[in-house]
Amino acid sequence: MSESRRPSSGGGNRRAAGVRRTPSGKSAKGGAAKGSSRSGSSKSTGSAKGTSRTASKGTSGARTGAAATTSAASASSAKRPTSRTSVSARHAGAAPKGAGKGRGKKVAATNFLNYPRAGRKNPWRWIPSLRMIVGAMALFVLAGLGFAVWLYNDTEVPEPSDFALAQTSRVYFADGETEMGQFSEINRTELPAEEIPDNIKQAVVASEDSSFYENRGVSPRGIVRAFVNNLQGGARQGGSTITMQYVERYYTGTETSYVGKAKEAIMALKADQELSKDEILSRYLNTIYFGRGAYGVQEASQAYFDKDASELTDAEAALLVAVIPSPSTYDPANDPEKSTQLWDRVITRQVAEEQMTPAEADALEFPQTVEPNSENSLGGTNGYLLSQVRGELIAEGFTEDEINTGGFTIVSTIDPAIQENTVQAVANLPEDRPENNRVGTVTMDPSTGAIRGMYGGADYVTQAQNDATQSRMQAGSIFKTFTLIAALEDGYPLDSRWDGDSPKTFRGGWTVKNFNDIDYGRVTLEKATTNSINTAYAEANLEVGPERTMETAISLGLPEKTPGLFPDASNVLGSASPTVAEMAEVYGSIASGGVHRDSYVVQSVTRPDGSSRYEHETTDTQGMDEEVAINATVALQGPPTQGSARDLQNVMGGRPVAGKTGTSESFRSAWFVGFTPQLVTAVGMFQPSADGTSEETLTPFGGEQNITGGTFPTQIWGDIMSTSLEGEEYLEFPEEVQLDNETQERSYVPPPTQEPEPTRAPEPTQEEPSEEPTTEEPTTEEPTTEEPEPTEEPTTEEPEPTEQPPSEEPPADEEPPADQPTEEPPADEQGGEEEADAGLPEVEDLLPGEGQGLGGGREGRGGGRGGD
Repeated sequence: MSESRRPSSGGGNRRAAGVRRTPSGKSAKGGAAKGSSRSGSSKSTGSAKGTSRTASKGTSGARTGAAATTSAASASSAKRPTSRTSVSARHAGAAPKGAGKGRGKKVAATNFLNYPRAGRKNPWRWIPSLRMIVGAMALFVLAGLGFAVWLYNDTEVPEPSDFALAQTSRVYFADGETEMGQFSEINRTELPAEEIPDNIKQAVVASEDSSFYENRGVSPRGIVRAFVNNLQGGARQGGSTITMQYVERYYTGTETSYVGKAKEAIMALKADQELSKDEILSRYLNTIYFGRGAYGVQEASQAYFDKDASELTDAEAALLVAVIPSPSTYDPANDPEKSTQLWDRVITRQVAEEQMTPAEADALEFPQTVEPNSENSLGGTNGYLLSQVRGELIAEGFTEDEINTGGFTIVSTIDPAIQENTVQAVANLPEDRPENNRVGTVTMDPSTGAIRGMYGGADYVTQAQNDATQSRMQAGSIFKTFTLIAALEDGYPLDSRWDGDSPKTFRGGWTVKNFNDIDYGRVTLEKATTNSINTAYAEANLEVGPERTMETAISLGLPEKTPGLFPDASNVLGSASPTVAEMAEVYGSIASGGVHRDSYVVQSVTRPDGSSRYEHETTDTQGMDEEVAINATVALQGPPTQGSARDLQNVMGGRPVAGKTGTSESFRSAWFVGFTPQLVTAVGMFQPSADGTSEETLTPFGGEQNITGGTFPTQIWGDIMSTSLEGEEYLEFPEEVQLDNETQERSYVPPPTQEPEPTRAPEPTQEEPSEEPTTEEPTTEEPTTEEPEPTEEPTTEEPEPTEQPPSEEPPADEEPPADQPTEEPPADEQGGEEEADAGLPEVEDLLPGEGQGLGGGREGRGGGRGGD
């Protein structure tokens, strides 16, 4: 039986295999599962029965049951994909069966904010939903209201006594600890509300806030107007009411941001709720700054009219109100025209507010004020420093009122030790120094431009003009440095040779001579600098062009509008009249390798809350090539070592020094400007006339017959620098370098003279200044020689001395004999520093456009007649 079934069983297996290859669609209906049984029946029904009957019989039955189980499992496995939905499909909201039926239905959010948005595709899923936007706005409004409530409750309305300390701005030396002084003393007397006169209350309301009695401490219209103005790029406005101006004084002008103005508005609202209008107005008038160091109406009345506030007339009250927007600027003592206009404006507004009738207004006259008194805080030498700080802050955009009331901490660049040395150096001058002898000094760090020390005078209160930054004096031979640099830039090396004989007459009749008419022969540019030889430098100036000398001075920092600065042949001898500070800055450009840096005195300004209001930033400008500056410095080491300032060798202890002395016409001014690698200092001395319109010849004192640059200016310089550099490293200047452009030779040839050979200069029989000219006037006679273009080197004429016997003298390049006095060189080493009358022409002998300098910044004949 079993044998007869095997074939059928085998055939059943083949059919079962065929069934497994049937498409899954049939298998899903269940027929294939039944026919795939291993019973071997050709009929599905019988096969199913046979299988169930024989399942328990023998091994064959077991195999058949196993096959049936496997087939059923396979069928079940085939059904699983069609009966389940994947996780991603469920989140997408559609199942494979009837997927199209799920479209258009909203998908549930997976988080409260629904972000990113469910059921949306990029980029829409990242756009906030309306729910999120509304929620954020509501949260923001609630937070803002909560902050406003907290700020309102936390804000205290300031008392008038809270203002005084915050209004004082203090200036410190560079160490940030030593106080230099204050800009103004706080003068404030608080008056009770009933003692402040009604006329000034009415005037301030009409001028500053006509809606004062109606508003709630803030003016929405004013705030909107100010906001629009600020958006349009106008000056920052606050739309302030009188109440806001009052509370603004508490912040001392520090709150200029919109957040800060919001704080002020909150405080103004609270002040308006807690105080009466009359009390607010009285507090305002008791704390406002009126200029002249006066805070409050009582002190202002005393400062402007020398009377109590209760005695103010209507016209006087209107003037005090008129200066409130900018007291220092609108003070009648500073700008009478502007103060009159503003006074009239206040009166007009009072008429508009019906505080007075037009007839009463027409009857008023502009009141007379008393002369302002200098603030005691500016007394002494520090007053000049404080005034310089104030001026620099104004130049940087600060207002006078902001400086006076800002409560700033101002750190200057002034080194307290160097400043002390500077004041002491001037105090070391001989006691018989004339009362009208004036000195100005500036010490500067050439690497930054920071001013480390300054002497502008003995007392700012008695003499407000700063002799270091405002007084002008003819430069003399310190201007030769610019011709030196121009020659180096144009290719003339330090060993190029120039004619140093004296006198010399150049084209156009310009006659120049050296001291005592000493002939140096042909000298190098370096030696001409050491001995300040007028004729050699005059020739060099004509060679490079006077305009080049002027351009060089400007490129190194000298202002173009310096009085007497013209492209004239005589400019080499110092016809221009700079200030001491300007020359310190210019020589600082040489000391720093040709880099010009503007000098400055304010390092930083900090608000009362510690935030920065201002910080200086140095700007570098390359004024000349570094190698040219090096070689110029090499030449400028001559005067302090072998020339007119050689006494510095003992004072400075051998420390390298470069610089130049200068003395102007008839000893009207004397200079020394010099530097080491660390510091540059300029010293100028002059003597104004009684009326202050011109310079006089410096009155001799201290045993000096003539005051020259090599005398007291050099002494002051040495006293300042020797003590200020104590303990500092000895730094050497760079050695001379070979310039790439050193290809030029002297091409200018002066007209020949009739004499074939010059005579040697006689030895002087009396000691003369090592650098200075005699007081005799130069000849104004026309040259006796014709002036065709020469073809060979000319010679000059030297008259035989009639009072002194001739003597042998060493060659021009030889050092002075050892037995000569230390203060004066022998004759062949003198003559560089010539009096203007000896080196510059009379007016009628000038070349076109020459000699138009202004002596000391003022007009005078022969203003260009400067020299050493």
